[in-house]
Amino acid sequence: MTDLFEMDDRPLYEQQYEKMLYERSRIAERLACQIIDTCSPYLSKPVSEWEVLDCGSGYGFTAAELAKRCKRVKGIEPSHTLYVEAVRIQQEKHLANLSFANIGAETLSDHNVYDLVVLDNVLEHIREQLQALQRIFHALRPNGVLFIVVPNKLWPIEVHYRLPFLSYLPLSLANIYLRLTGKGTDYSDACYAPTFWTLRRLLNAAGFREFYFVVPANLANTMKGDVWYYRLGARLLRRIPLLWIISKAFVVVAIKR
Repeated sequence: MTDLFEMDDRPLYEQQYEKMLYERSRIAERLACQIIDTCSPYLSKPVSEWEVLDCGSGYGFTAAELAKRCKRVKGIEPSHTLYVEAVRIQQEKHLANLSFANIGAETLSDHNVYDLVVLDNVLEHIREQLQALQRIFHALRPNGVLFIVVPNKLWPIEVHYRLPFLSYLPLSLANIYLRLTGKGTDYSDACYAPTFWTLRRLLNAAGFREFYFVVPANLANTMKGDVWYYRLGARLLRRIPLLWIISKAFVVVAIKR
């Protein structure tokens, strides 16, 4: 893996902490089950017939787990380093129904192909968010589902660098903050997290007229697991949906009607 990463174009936070490599490989099966369990009520097809697109598929761990359960899975990843590693993993696992492409969601050209598109902690990295969501809308089949997990810009502790109020700052000041703390040099790789209102506007503008902020189907399969404060937060969100405005992250199911 060292030779592969000599010309490293992974996001800066990933180069420093290898967060995706360690966390995603460990819980990829749980995350795939979480995506399926959360989206199944919105899709009429059985899971074995789903054709899935995983946008920003990273090392390909979640895509590989989805491929074990779905008809076909395609992962797209703009980082060439991550794309190459995902292809290697696919070949090791011998998953004939899994493929990868070295592109971003904003350049997607597929039309009416997928039953499910996954944007799991990816939207905050995309500068051209509206263009990406429009391309995804066209790539979905009628009644297809877009599953989004994205950090809330208003959460006080930024999720990638774990610095207080980093996401509140203009990019120029955020970059100074990163350099002063020794955490990085350029926040532009993760600075596009939306607010609750921004995300709603983006989905509407992209063509999604029906979407829901949802609590994950099985909290035990989430990144944090079924810990007490996570259960408490989920209970509060179910009872008081207005609390999504200040939630740490948004989980959204959007349907192409």
